[in-house]
Parts: sequence; structure tokens; C-alpha cells
Amino acid sequence: MHRWTRARALTAAGALALTGLSLSSQAAVADSSHPHPAPTANPAGTADDVRPDSPDLNGGKPLPLDKAASRQAIKEANRDALRGRPMTIGQQKTWLANDDTDGSVYLKRYTLRGVGKHVQVWVANDRAFPTDDCRNNLGTTDVTDAQVHQFVNAFDDHMYPIESKAFSKPPRLDGSESLIAGPVLKDPNYYKVGKRQSDDIVVLVDNVRDANFYDPTTPDGQTYIAGFFSSQFNDYTGRNVMTIDAFDWRHRTGANPPDDSSDPAWAQCGLTGKPRAHDYEGTFAHEYQHLLEHYQDSDEVSWINEGLSDWAQTATGYVNPNTSPKADDADSHLGCIQGYLPRSYGGPENSLTRWGDQGGPEILCDYGAAYSFMEYLDSHFGDDFMSALHRAQGNGLAGLDAVLDQSGKRMSAQTLLHRWAAGLALDHAVDRNGHRLVGGGVKHYTTETLKARIKWGDPQAYDTPGAPSNGADYVRLRDAAGKFLPAGDIESIDFAGAGTLPTDPVMWKADSTPPDSVPADADGNGTCDDVNAGLPDGTGPAALWSDCGDELDNSIVRQVTVPADDPTLSFDALYDIEEGWDFGMAQVSTDGGASWKSLALTDATSDHDPDAEARITAQLPGLTGSSDGWTTEKADLSDYAGKQVLINFRYLTDAAYELGGFWVRNVQVGGTTVPTDSLDGWKSITQTHPVAVAGYTVQLVGLGGRKAPAYHKTLKLDGSFHGSLSGDAIAKALGESRKVGAVVMYDDPTELSTKYAPYTLTVNGVAQPGGGQQ
Repeated sequence: MHRWTRARALTAAGALALTGLSLSSQAAVADSSHPHPAPTANPAGTADDVRPDSPDLNGGKPLPLDKAASRQAIKEANRDALRGRPMTIGQQKTWLANDDTDGSVYLKRYTLRGVGKHVQVWVANDRAFPTDDCRNNLGTTDVTDAQVHQFVNAFDDHMYPIESKAFSKPPRLDGSESLIAGPVLKDPNYYKVGKRQSDDIVVLVDNVRDANFYDPTTPDGQTYIAGFFSSQFNDYTGRNVMTIDAFDWRHRTGANPPDDSSDPAWAQCGLTGKPRAHDYEGTFAHEYQHLLEHYQDSDEVSWINEGLSDWAQTATGYVNPNTSPKADDADSHLGCIQGYLPRSYGGPENSLTRWGDQGGPEILCDYGAAYSFMEYLDSHFGDDFMSALHRAQGNGLAGLDAVLDQSGKRMSAQTLLHRWAAGLALDHAVDRNGHRLVGGGVKHYTTETLKARIKWGDPQAYDTPGAPSNGADYVRLRDAAGKFLPAGDIESIDFAGAGTLPTDPVMWKADSTPPDSVPADADGNGTCDDVNAGLPDGTGPAALWSDCGDELDNSIVRQVTVPADDPTLSFDALYDIEEGWDFGMAQVSTDGGASWKSLALTDATSDHDPDAEARITAQLPGLTGSSDGWTTEKADLSDYAGKQVLINFRYLTDAAYELGGFWVRNVQVGGTTVPTDSLDGWKSITQTHPVAVAGYTVQLVGLGGRKAPAYHKTLKLDGSFHGSLSGDAIAKALGESRKVGAVVMYDDPTELSTKYAPYTLTVNGVAQPGGGQQ
């Protein structure tokens, strides 16, 4: 079960419900909280214990407020006499906290332990792990006054001035617009402060209740949330709020934390006791950029947002990226993208722009790709460029292109991607050979702050079939026996890229006994979990069901003839769809599925949450919310009278709240029945019209000894994505290189592709690994 299916936030602006307790407002619905990684100065050959995640929890939607867990804190807040009182050390107050495992937020008591020029540090009163957890015996959540004092100074004197210059400053928030102060805490001014303190960042130090909190022996419990920025916390309190975990401040703050690695008590509890200098300071520097970016460009895509936040750790000096990925103190994000973490954490084969393309723990490599790309940008264009990128309103590659244009740089974002990807393979070699590179400008393929190299022998450099979108396969060339080939043994290189991406199967399901309605859970909502558990049989005829889940684009397509004398579509629909965010629709295509137009169904709407995903809103109008049982939907097909067209029932969801889905049956086109008792005759959108590949870029890299020049050659491809090299052309391109590799990229300027692009790379007639196309 998805952890966010337990409750659904209300959609009405400012609505409050104390029956769950769900809270929502327009501001809160527009954005929410999300856990983020700590800085990653961690041995490159080991796994980091910090769990990275995307910039905004639950896809930018508010989490429900747990009434039971909040009850005591609410009572104590009701007794607080805070009106007009200045903040004083030792003062207690009710603030928000996150239970990541339960998928909720709750209220608890904190004590003010530190106040600076721009920061207040509130430490949770209850920071204990569950009963009998050995971490309680070691005092792992103790936070001393000295540590708080040091943290306040680090922010005021270091992070704040550096990130204010590099990025921006947040607006003043004085608590007067808190969404919970009046309705929940019974005092509209509960979080109200004067002008002087309205620019303070409220830092909540808490033992975040994630999987690690409850059981560190589980797979999810191997990592923990070291800190997060939550715009939902901002909306609910009317202040700028950030959370840092309370775990192990002893070893993870300050320049010289103690080393308890030889203390058996730590080992017996499964903890290393090793010092990790400035770990939480780096976490905060990372998270603070997210807070600032929220105000500059709240819908910025993850790879830009996370890349800038990792780069903030460089800007503040808490992480040194100019370290070999093989070194013990190497950054684990950068180590991952170069292939120097354990294989379960992924490797160089990774999309830069498609966040989470490899899934699971390989998300570390997404951070590494974004971080290394930001280091590349800063190395080539400087800090002012990074500031402009932070403030830019455009998103992703389009936003980067706009900043390049504004900065007078005569190159495209796609060109930079190509150079960055090849540079990961060339950077260290060019640095050590006296900056000798044949076939390309040294400055284009090096990054001043990196010692980048690719671990070519790692299968994680290429083993997923096809090339990742806006990322690369790194394939070291080899013979039929798998022996790596030097340039002198290579006679021919041939590349053939597929013209279209692999198609998706039909993901809809035939339901012979569809439900009469979607049953409600304890919070009054039908959920995907209910559906997967098995709904009770209904009384009507068979139907087709969209299935349910995250990030879906499930479709069923069929060719029909629209009669001239009755150009109508009608069907019965049952749906339980997250209102304003996810949609089901009926569409028509007249060009074989190359484009689609959504029909104005009886209950369809184009209204949506302002932060709903663009790929979904581009398909509106559609059905959303709950149908409360079966309804009849109709649409006028007069524009298609007498024509053969394709009709498509489509279900689109974002990254959170897996509700019941979308059922259709009794489909009629001008009185002619379209079968819905099986999937026979139905296709997916991509089976109907496969998605064309925009392009490939193939770069050959030759590496030699310490004094030998490096080589770079971009293979010229024709309009069918074919290219070859042979004879003297190979000698000219690669010289006497002892190590030869191909950097194969799938170019996706739209950033919308969810597929890897198949290709065939052959050397001396031998198919190389990675392409997925024989």
C-alpha cells in the first residue's frame, strides 16, 4: 500500500476538519513538505544512512494532521499565554512534526533553545525512540546547549550570508496568516511575532518518525530522514520553518566531533560512532536552498532543485566535491554517479532529467548526476549564473536555456548535457595528463571542482537495456569474449538507434463483476488499497478498469466509426479519482493517435489544482473526484460524423494518493455497442502510435596513461540514427588509447519520456552490451 492513501486532504480553500484530522487550504494544497538528504560526505564505497527524497512531500499536497497524536500538544497550546511575549530561551510552544511512516503530520511540544539574528532553534521535548530501543540508552538524541549555540552561529554567520548572496532571501513571515492558530490552537496570534523576528527561520529539531525510527532493521529502516523543508509547515504556522533530525548530533555537528567507533556500546547498537563533521550543517544548507527556491520558483523540477541544493553544500564549504570518487571522504552522491558505490546503489547509467528513473536506492545517483551537472555549470559560468538559475521562472532544460540566453551564452542546454556526460569520463584523465585532449576543447569536458572518472567495468554503467533520457550508457568496447579492446585492435564501430521507443502494454483490466460503488475507508475515501484488496462484486454488467497507482498514464484505444445520423458517445462510468489532481477522460484522435482531443463529457471539468502536473492538465477536460456510484457520461461527436476515428479512455495520476480509479462499461457510439467485457481489440496509446525518439548522441572516448593524451570523437549519425567509423578514421579519432568507451545518450528535450531508447552498438561485428536491441 502506498503510504499516502490513508487520508485525503480537503480541497476547499481554508477548510479545516478535525475528524481525522485533515487540514487544507489553497495555499497548503499548492505545496507541502518533503524529506531531503543530508550532505553526503560519506565513504564512497559504503552506503549512506541518509534517505534522499524529492523536494516536496506527497507531490505538493498537504498531509493529514493526526488528531490523536496532537491532542495533548493542542491542550497545552490552548493554555499558553504567549500574546505579546518576546521569545525567550526555555519557552515552550506547540509546533508541527512529521510521521513519515504513517503519512501524517502532528503537533508536539518544543522548547526554544537558541535565538540568533536570523534563526530560532526549537528542540522537541520528546525525542525518544520506541521503548527498549538501545539508541535511547546511548543518548543519541541528546542536543546540548553548546551544539545549539554552534548551529545558530553557523547559520547566522555562514549559511545565511552565503546563501543570501548565492540564491535569495525568503520573505518575512510573522505568523499572522497561520492556518491552524485560530481553528486548531484557539489563538489566531499563537505564532505571531514582531517585525524583527519575522525574518527568523524556525528550526525544529526532532526525532523524525520514519522507518528508521520505528525499526532500523527493516529495508526502509536502513536510512533515515536527516532533515526536510515543508512548505505545508510554513502554511500552517505562517512562519518559515525547517526541520532537522535530532539523531546523533554528537557525531554529526561541528568541525571536530568525537570518535566513538571503538566504543563497543555503539557497535552493539548497530551504530558506527564515527565522526561526520558538519553533517547537519550541510543538511541545513541543502534544505535552506529548497526553502528559498519555493519562493522563487515553487514548481521547479526535481533535478534542478536538488542539484542546486547539493551545490549549496559546496557553496557553504560543507562538502568538498574536488575529491576522488574512490577516496574515503568522497561525497556519496558524486561517488554513485561515477560508479564507486556498491552496485545496489546504481551507477553511471542514469537520466539527469528523469528523477528516480532507476528507482530504489539508486536515487543516490540521481542526486549525483544533478550535483555534478551543477558543479559543471558553476565551473564554466560562475556563481552569478547559478544565482540566475535559482531565480529563473522557467523549469528544467527550458529554464536553463532561458538563463543561457539571458547570460549571453551561445549554446543550448542539450549541448551542455552532452559535454557534461562526456566530461564525467574525461575530467580526471585530462587533469592528470597536462590538459591534453584530442578532438575537443579541454574546457568543454572538464570541471574545475571535480576529479571525475567513470568506473567502466561496472555493469551499472550500461546494463539497463537502452540509453537513458538525457543521461548516458558508458560502454567500454570489448570483443566477443568480453575482453576490453585498445584502439589499435578496433577495426570498425557501428551504431544503429531505434526510431521509436518500446511500447507499453494495455494496463487496464477486464472486470467481470465491477463494483456498484467504491467503498469508503475510515476517512471517507475509497482508496487504491481497497481496490487491490478486492471490492465486493457488483450487480451490473462487466466493465474495463483503469487500475490504480502512482504516476499512471493508462489508456485503452479502439477504432470506431461515428455514424452521420447519430454522432454521439455515451458510456457508464464509476470513478474515485483524487479531485483536482488526477483525471480520467475520453479522447478522440483523427490522425492515428499522433494527437488527442479530450471530449466535453457530461461531468468533465477543466478545473484543477494550480500545482497539478502539466502532463495531466494538458489533457483536460476530464473526470475527477468521486462519482458516488455509476453515472452516464455523454459527448457530442458531430465533428467526426461519418468518419473512422480512434477513441481512448485514459487515466492519469500523479505521485501520490492512490484512489480507486476509473471504470467504464456500456460504451455506445451512435447506438453501436463497443465491447467492454474483455480487452480484445483494445490497444494502449503507444501500441497505436509509438513514440518517436528525438535523437541520439554517441561520443567515443579514448584514455591512455598518465602522460598520454585523451581523445574525444562525436560519431556522426544520419537521419535514421545510423553511424559508423572504420580504418584510418578510428586511428585518427582514438589514437593509441588503451581504454576506449562509448558514451551513448538518448536526447529528450521534452523531459517527458519514461523509456530508455534501444540501440545497437557493434565493434568489429560484435554487439556491445547495454543497447537492448539486437
